[in-house]
Amino acid sequence: MKKQEFNEVKIISSVAVYILINFFVMLVAFFINEDILDSDIDSLQLISDILFILFLFYKFRVTFRKLGNLIRDFIEKLNMKEIINVVFTQICISIGTTLLILAVFCIIDIDTANSLNSASNEVFKNTLISFIVTVIAAPIVEELLFRVVFFKRLSRIFDVYVGMVISSILFGILHVELAVVGAVTFGIANCILYLKYRNILIPMTVHFLNNLLASLPMLFSNTASSAEAELITKSDAYSFLIYGIIIFSIGLILFIRFIIKNRQYIEKDALDMKVYKFKKGLL
Repeated sequence: MKKQEFNEVKIISSVAVYILINFFVMLVAFFINEDILDSDIDSLQLISDILFILFLFYKFRVTFRKLGNLIRDFIEKLNMKEIINVVFTQICISIGTTLLILAVFCIIDIDTANSLNSASNEVFKNTLISFIVTVIAAPIVEELLFRVVFFKRLSRIFDVYVGMVISSILFGILHVELAVVGAVTFGIANCILYLKYRNILIPMTVHFLNNLLASLPMLFSNTASSAEAELITKSDAYSFLIYGIIIFSIGLILFIRFIIKNRQYIEKDALDMKVYKFKKGLL
């Protein structure tokens, strides 16, 4: 198997640079016009993401030749059926856990349930810049950071299993409260795809498609209607619970089947670290 000749990048330096880039962009925007911090935060985030991607490309020592090889390898290995299966699995797990959490809070504290529901509906804004950040920039940044940097480094320090779990938990924590479980399983699935294909463009494509499906309804929705989430009541708890169990079970079964089907790629790397010991030059 042909390895990609991209350099390894350390976790602490990557996180530090990401924080510094965001701080610098916000600071410059504040001195230019402090109103931008409230009115055009998505544009600032897009600038920060682009700068961070360029930084990672520099650290990875990406060249047009290496990028071309990566793209050709991606085209040869692309399996849309598998990609759609992973996305569908993540959507089922996310929706299922969201409904189950809402069902619990409907019984315990209806105000908290409505607050969580409102917060989840405000994640995607119906603006073009927000769409670009969510669907294009975020998948690139997050896959490079959590799979190429976090997963690889943690696997080198510990093993593939620890690297997969910790990087996926960190990935999940940074996402919406109600979708944390779905994000964690999504991270694990993308780690497995990275192990299987040795090409970061595969999990990136999964991430693109997932965020696209999640944000399209908000992009074409009416601003006024999308700003107000429909209030839920205690009577919704039973239906949330039933639908949540069914949808989550479907997602969980698909996720377990995916792991079993691709277990050989995990075990191969966990038991033979020579294959995936992350020598310099491997992406």
